Amino acid sequence: MSSLSDSRCLILCLFSLVVTYTLRHISHQIHQRQVSQAKGCKDAQSKAPVKDRFIGLDFIYDCLFTKPIEKYLDYTYKTFQQLGSTYVCQRWTWEATYTCDSRNIKHILASGFAEFKLPRLRVNAMMGLLGSGIFTLNGHSWSHARAVLRPCFAKQNKEDMVSMLETHFQALLRRIPLGGETVDVQPLFFWLTMDFATHFLMGHSTHVLDRASSHAKEKQFVDDYLTCSTEIVRKMQLGPLQIFSFNFGAMRARSRVFKYIDDFISVSLDKEGENDDATNSGLNVLQGLAALTTDRKQLRDQILHILVASRDTTACLLSNLFFVLSRKPHVYERLRQEVLSVAGTEPATSNQLNSMEYLKWCVQESLRLHPVIPTNAREASKDTILPYGGGKDGNSPLLIKKGSLVMYNTYAMHRDTEVFGPDAEEFVPERWNGLRPGWGYLPFNGGPRICIGQKFALLETHYLVSRMVQTFETIKTNKDTEWVELYALATTCKDGVNVSLKRA
Repeated sequence: MSSLSDSRCLILCLFSLVVTYTLRHISHQIHQRQVSQAKGCKDAQSKAPVKDRFIGLDFIYDCLFTKPIEKYLDYTYKTFQQLGSTYVCQRWTWEATYTCDSRNIKHILASGFAEFKLPRLRVNAMMGLLGSGIFTLNGHSWSHARAVLRPCFAKQNKEDMVSMLETHFQALLRRIPLGGETVDVQPLFFWLTMDFATHFLMGHSTHVLDRASSHAKEKQFVDDYLTCSTEIVRKMQLGPLQIFSFNFGAMRARSRVFKYIDDFISVSLDKEGENDDATNSGLNVLQGLAALTTDRKQLRDQILHILVASRDTTACLLSNLFFVLSRKPHVYERLRQEVLSVAGTEPATSNQLNSMEYLKWCVQESLRLHPVIPTNAREASKDTILPYGGGKDGNSPLLIKKGSLVMYNTYAMHRDTEVFGPDAEEFVPERWNGLRPGWGYLPFNGGPRICIGQKFALLETHYLVSRMVQTFETIKTNKDTEWVELYALATTCKDGVNVSLKRA
């Protein structure tokens, strides 16, 4: 009798669950229809072809067995050319919208900011390996973290920063052969930006470029950091399948990264009030954060996230730019002449850098053609819309259901011929003479989440580019290969930047 009663209870519970799920599903459907009708939404103009519209077995197979596309960014650009600037990939279990339409991207990042959040898949992938920082937070937590960080950057002195950069640039020069032999400058740029970022953020540099000692711990940290970054990208590419992925090597690397940063923070805070380097001059974001919180985990996570932004993006930008400059001697010559005419052979001041128009154009063009963050995503936090992408002409609103992903692609957007001209796939700095692309150009994101340190990233880049062209009369490469991306947290050159540099 008891067994029969238990069976009835089980059946009743299952029935209740089914009814609850059905009613909730019907409620969602009604709400989505109301939003769609109120906003004038229409079916997507274009849909990506999928083999399995229900479970997504083709997606699972591609993730597990298909070799990654080598030129993935060009592939995405060509897909937009075929399907239009906004299209939907729709399955019963998974729905995502892809767009390179600047009007839609503006809505996601600015006018409709409150209706979108960081995707759970990205948050989970990053938090597991980099902790909880500004790039994994949403809502009030993100607003608080940004409010804490903003004054730490606002108080920095540009001339002190320039002086600090010169110290690390000199260390870079000691790594470049005097005889003009070919050298891969890409890893040197990554070491340089790591040395500067740790110095700038924590007042205590890793000094990886310095040959004076082995720096075994620092090099291990850089390797572990790269391992974590690579694993994050791999997890994000797996999408919903990332929950089945576990990399023990990456977990061990994460533990070493956390310990290194914890130890580094302890040493840096112990040096508070001391002059660790001649150029320290109080440029210490960590001390600003430490004045607001004593939570060492929070300090570590925030510093690690800022390090991702400041180190990776600048190194990638420098690598991408010099890859192109080595293949365009006329651009390099004009750039060099401008820098010499403004600053001579002495290191430029921040005011002098600000007057170097062609230098700015070159950097802008590199960020346009090879954006270091070429794709990004948001998740709808409620039933909402994109203003364009629906209807036969694509000019009607498109319904975005709560929980759906919107993938926006700046790599493709930066190739819009209506904004940048018919030669949009070419590196032409002169196009920036009078060009005002607005939301059609987003190298540092936009809206409330716009990069908090973009001014300092550009100052760092402008200074290092000016010093390179002052120091080296020519830059050449023996390879006539095209740029192919190494798709990581920030995008750089897959095959390095192998060049021959002739000193002036």
